[in-house]
Amino acid sequence: MAELSAAANEPDSPEVSRDELIRRLGDPSLVIVDVLPRDSYAAGHIPGALSLPLAELNERAREVLPNPQAEILVYCAKFT
Repeated sequence: MAELSAAANEPDSPEVSRDELIRRLGDPSLVIVDVLPRDSYAAGHIPGALSLPLAELNERAREVLPNPQAEILVYCAKFT
């Protein structure tokens, strides 16, 4: 089963199971971020996920993720 890191920069961050993610899709308190390259995002992504390629993370994070208090789930693998 795929596990998703809830906070990529925090080694002790919780992981979210596929079932938990599916249950929380559409939850306005959760921001889902796809850090794969744009072509991978375009080919398919989790519904509602924002595209923020890892290569652009430092320069665009504040623009794409304006609420530093938001619960953010980051994924970096195909999720099928």
